[in-house]
Amino acid sequence: MFAVEVNFLTGRFVATSHYDRNLAEWPPHPARLFSAMVATWADSDRPDPAERNALEWFEAQDPPSISASQAERRSVLTHFVPVNDATVVSTAAYRRRVRKIDGLKRELLEVGQSDNAADRRRGRTLQTRLLKERNVTNLVSGRARTGIEILPERRIRQARLYPSVTPVEPRVTYIWESGPTRSTSNALDSLLGRVTRLGHSSSLVSCRSARESPAPTYVPSDRGTVLRWVRKGQLEHLESEYRQHLGCRPRTLPFTTVRYRSLQDTWNARSATVLRPDTAGEWLIFEFLPASRHLPSTRTAEIAKVLRRAIFKYADDPLPEGLTGHRKDGTPSASPHVGFLPLPYVGHQHADGRLMGAAILIPESLDSRSRRSVLRAISTWEDSCRNNGYDDGQPQMYLELGNAGRIAMTRQTGTSDLITLRQGVWQRPARRWVSATPIALPSHPGPLGRGTASSRSKAWRRAQDAVIASCEHIGLPEPEHVVVSWDPFIPGSRPAQQFPAFWQGSRRGAGVARRLVHSSVTFAEPVSGPLVLGAGRYLGLGLMRPVKMGDETDE
Repeated sequence: MFAVEVNFLTGRFVATSHYDRNLAEWPPHPARLFSAMVATWADSDRPDPAERNALEWFEAQDPPSISASQAERRSVLTHFVPVNDATVVSTAAYRRRVRKIDGLKRELLEVGQSDNAADRRRGRTLQTRLLKERNVTNLVSGRARTGIEILPERRIRQARLYPSVTPVEPRVTYIWESGPTRSTSNALDSLLGRVTRLGHSSSLVSCRSARESPAPTYVPSDRGTVLRWVRKGQLEHLESEYRQHLGCRPRTLPFTTVRYRSLQDTWNARSATVLRPDTAGEWLIFEFLPASRHLPSTRTAEIAKVLRRAIFKYADDPLPEGLTGHRKDGTPSASPHVGFLPLPYVGHQHADGRLMGAAILIPESLDSRSRRSVLRAISTWEDSCRNNGYDDGQPQMYLELGNAGRIAMTRQTGTSDLITLRQGVWQRPARRWVSATPIALPSHPGPLGRGTASSRSKAWRRAQDAVIASCEHIGLPEPEHVVVSWDPFIPGSRPAQQFPAFWQGSRRGAGVARRLVHSSVTFAEPVSGPLVLGAGRYLGLGLMRPVKMGDETDE
């Protein structure tokens, strides 16, 4: 097995779809990766012959499987930019030629990989016509009439579109069943390490080869979405094309078409049967401004309570049970209610556990009155903060922490640049879940760190049973495997013993101090989140992060 992993350093992928300039491409077509590697090799002062051989091996492989998360498409805005030279190329002729090329590509994609002999002949004819139309030498109209006409401020401005997507996981992996020889692998490693972008120049990437890969989400098939791949001789073809356009004339990416079947579609078809906890539902996310992203996750419950009080302050009286979590007589509600979840930066090699924002969790089963109460409270709070300034178009809101200062934040209305604040990261289906913040056990297991070895072993087994009971309490089946520990199972999370005592009840001394432990929970079937376990699940404790089996990171 051989795989190439591409990480998007800005969290976005910017590239225009090959058949519609208003759409962003996703997943990135494998042919685009190959062309990026060729460009990197050719840009070297002395292109390495070993790397050229590696590229020729690469182009001769079968189409790869692809592992890519779901992605959110951003709204496409029109930008008007100066053309490179307003007088060298005829604008009208250029547009006509582009339309012809786009039309031929669409026809070629319709033919696809048909086994029909007539379609194959038609495909060869279309390829020949496409090559002819891409020869743009006759579009050159002569020199600029005056020097001033080529200055940027005097050039004609033309509309440009920069469609992009924000993937849930800023990474895509291309997977082949067979791998190269050691020398070819070393050459590919060197080449991939120098690839800096995929697609538009703003789409910065870091690439590497991998000997292990995640499960594919797109696989080659006889029907499905058409993606572009390459064929043997592609490198030589690109070199021939370069001799014509010299890197400065209009050109298109040569490709061959491959149909891919999305395994995500298969998953979505079964989504009605996916296991979900009864606390799962809608998130309203608040992003902490950069100066307020310094608090550790050990202050999770404190900040959740401050956010809860702020919502209560702006909500209309009387506060509904679905918001407070208590009946009129003061006893705890038996139904899922609104949760307040600070979100720590965990799951990556360099994660440090800082709180990057917070989410208000509105369960799907929440009654409409309680839901309206939450939304009106947030709206009223935002209206009261209009004079505090704005960040990215949203009014700045504050959580007052007393002597510890305050947190400045804004409500997130689109996809955040911060992976931690993307709901999909916390809710994607997975069999294995690990705690980002420790679980407050609903029952006391006994002394976990004192007594004889036998008594400690029994206490830890009771802690495991309490985690199982927490899963069943929110409507999930009994996990097939549970591990509990003081120490976290995911990078960035803090040890449970560093968190202050969590008191469940009206006030400290009048309530019950719940034992805090970290846990790794594995289910027999995938579970969709958000998943929050334990007695502190409505105040950010027991927030679980989905991870791959046998892994503790999302990298």
